Amino acid sequence: MRTRFTRIEADGFRSLRGVVLHPEPLEVLVDPQGTATRDLIAFFTLLRELAHGRLQQHLSQPGVTDGLRSPVKLSLAVDWNTYRVELQCFPDGVWRLVEEHLDLLAGVSMELITHGQKPRPSEEAVLPTYADLPPAKEPKTRGTVDEEEGRMVGGVVQWGMTMMARMLRGFRVQPAESFDLDEDSFLVLEEPDVDLPANAFWDRVESARAASLRVPVLLFTPSVALADAFDLQDVQHLETTADGATSFRPLRARKEPYR
Repeated sequence: MRTRFTRIEADGFRSLRGVVLHPEPLEVLVDPQGTATRDLIAFFTLLRELAHGRLQQHLSQPGVTDGLRSPVKLSLAVDWNTYRVELQCFPDGVWRLVEEHLDLLAGVSMELITHGQKPRPSEEAVLPTYADLPPAKEPKTRGTVDEEEGRMVGGVVQWGMTMMARMLRGFRVQPAESFDLDEDSFLVLEEPDVDLPANAFWDRVESARAASLRVPVLLFTPSVALADAFDLQDVQHLETTADGATSFRPLRARKEPYR
């Protein structure tokens, strides 16, 4: 079964403010200004570093926190399995996680970091700790009903965390002209050229379509002509508004996917 993104949300993250996307398996994002391309790549980069347990190392790099508005809320749903986090900037100038949550389609929810009346902020994500645990060994004898149910739920949660961590850790930006496919992750492709040779249009379209049959594909381009070579339902036009926010305009009306 093909994996797909079912929902992407971002708020307080540079130009991504109140953004809710339901990407197609192949999503072509026409971005003449390049602002949204930069910020969506930064969005996935931050999630990747969370999944590696390197949040503070990442945030300490020059320019990474520029344009962040506390609180920052990020969410990614893969086949309706949702990983979401919230970061806040504290008085000491350190960004910390105040919420980390995994909500699985199987009906299991895990509050990894709780955002309650008295949140316990964390400087690193909990996801990598659980995702890197070895698979639980099969017991020699069956336990009680409650023990078996707990073991089953634990296995589902471990699968969800491992799946999400693998997908995020595999993130990298590749040229649309030539790329490698990682079936544990997804493809983010960039085509920077506005004016492509005629034969290049067909190559880009066919290779991106073929890849999208196996993994989610996001293709960023400033070229309207290239976008016109794809199906309208796969294309969104990105613009930066007067207040610096990014707006997403599908070229064909879309409906929110149902489970």
